[in-house]
Amino acid sequence: MAYALIYTAKSSGKTSYWANPGFTGNSKRKYTWEKPGEIHFAQLKQQYPTLFGNKSTDRFEILNLATGQKQPVATSPAPNYQVKRKPTQPTPQSLTAHPKMFRKTPYLIVLDSPNQARRYWSNSQKNFIKSINDRLSRWADLATACESLKWLLSNDQFKEQFTKGKVTILNGQTGEAVLSPAEVAKLVTSVKAAQTLPIQAAKQGQRAANQTPAQRALDQHFGQLPTEADLRDDTALPDELPGIDLAKYDPALVFGAASYLIDALKERKTVNQLLKKYDGAILQDYLHVLEFVGLADLDIQDFTSAFQANRQERRQIKNLSLLLNALAQAFDPDKFWAALKDDSASNQYHFRSASTAKQLQAMIKSFQQGTADRPNE
Repeated sequence: MAYALIYTAKSSGKTSYWANPGFTGNSKRKYTWEKPGEIHFAQLKQQYPTLFGNKSTDRFEILNLATGQKQPVATSPAPNYQVKRKPTQPTPQSLTAHPKMFRKTPYLIVLDSPNQARRYWSNSQKNFIKSINDRLSRWADLATACESLKWLLSNDQFKEQFTKGKVTILNGQTGEAVLSPAEVAKLVTSVKAAQTLPIQAAKQGQRAANQTPAQRALDQHFGQLPTEADLRDDTALPDELPGIDLAKYDPALVFGAASYLIDALKERKTVNQLLKKYDGAILQDYLHVLEFVGLADLDIQDFTSAFQANRQERRQIKNLSLLLNALAQAFDPDKFWAALKDDSASNQYHFRSASTAKQLQAMIKSFQQGTADRPNE
């Protein structure tokens, strides 16, 4: 048989189940025991004083789930019982104890260091945190999680932590690592080989969807190198070559970043409307629940978690709204596209230095002549 610990509110008559820890009105989430004698009520009160603090002992009962019969709880502690203390070195929390959190966004980045509990990466905190809560960052697909991990591996602020511990990506639904140590090492190697621009800009530099023909032609131009056929003779003045880090300011990535911002501007109206909704109707709904519903009739833990997640999502929308509104005032996408529609993107190139042109053309002709004189192999 199975038994559950229940609490019946005096004012409303609503029944709550012990969910170990916490109370819930959802019977599917209740915690059960095989025998009523295994339910040590006094020990639970000692272990979770906050959860039991405002509840009357006489309103608790043990429910036989098979027969529906109820019996009073035993309020005296069991012999030799000691309240469990927090260990000196905390043990890793169980990810699988939070199934809802990882249902749609299962992937997360973790850091395991010697003599320390596992920590979880949080974009909002810009650090690794110790608790499993809504502040830790989660991703819906593995590829995006890997891109975020690559960004972390290239960040000087966190490199020292990686040398002292191991960082990887976990599946929150199973609690298992989805990257082997060799795969993580491969990411480290790729980061060292090319310090890329922010992930979103790099991804946008490769995109081809939702572009006009002119935009696609420009995208192709900035993503390709010219060929020998593009060179033309011309007179020019001597010049000096200023230094530029092309690995950092790759034209394809710069163009992709600009395209990404222009695409984001298209969502400005929607973002502002959504922010207004969060600050109006949604917030009022939460406040009205607090105003009209008694605490005894409300699952406080679920309400608090939902309200926190709602406000954190609203904060993300607010930040995006601030950026898009400022960008809209300072940037005109039409002028950007018009400025690029000139001969500089027509794939027609001219020598600018006469002496350089003479030397280079001599090399090209010499090579071509040497190729023509060779017998066919």
